[in-house]
Formats: sequence, structure tokens, C-alpha cells
Amino acid sequence: MKFLGICKPKDSVSMLPPAVARQLLEMSLAGMNQLKKAGKMLEGYASPAGCFAVILEYKSAEEWLKDQTMVPILTYYTQELYPLADMDEAMKSYLESLKAAEKMMPGAPR
Repeated sequence: MKFLGICKPKDSVSMLPPAVARQLLEMSLAGMNQLKKAGKMLEGYASPAGCFAVILEYKSAEEWLKDQTMVPILTYYTQELYPLADMDEAMKSYLESLKAAEKMMPGAPR
């Protein structure tokens, strides 16, 4: 299952001493590279504002909870995690739901 992860820096990240921030980033980069090699982190993007977004591949969110310790800088980020579905399949499902709703409300305007 694919997940979209959006991470935004907490104010506390700017208070880290440079040497500590560097060490956290080095360890996090190594962890992210391991996740990429394992096929668990498919894509990663950063913004100039210090935010980043990733596409993850996991069987469950619980698996990600275990692996996120490999990226220690995440302690200083707020995370949002969204499950992703194939766009075509999702649209087909929405259409089927609307068709079923139409049958339940035969007198509704079309």
C-alpha cells in the first residue's frame, strides 16, 4: 500500500545546535537511503520552506511507525500520513456509488 507522507518542521528544529542538526541529518540520510534500497521509500521531495513529501510503500502504517526510527530528524517534524489509492480505481468506485445513490433517489433532479 502506498502512503503520502508530508512533513513540516517544528520550531524546535531551528533551535538545534549546528553540530547536532548535522549529525541528525547524516543519520537520517543514511536511514532514508536504506529505506530506498528496501523499496519502502519510493520518492522524496523537499521544499525551500524546509518541508518534505515522500511516497512510501508499506503493508500498514504500523510498519512505517517501526521504520521511522531510521530517520531521527522526524522527531523535529510534524508528520501527516495519507493512504493512497489508484486514481482510476478510485474514480470508478465513486461513479458506482453515485449510480447507486441515483437509484435510491429516483425523483431527484439529474
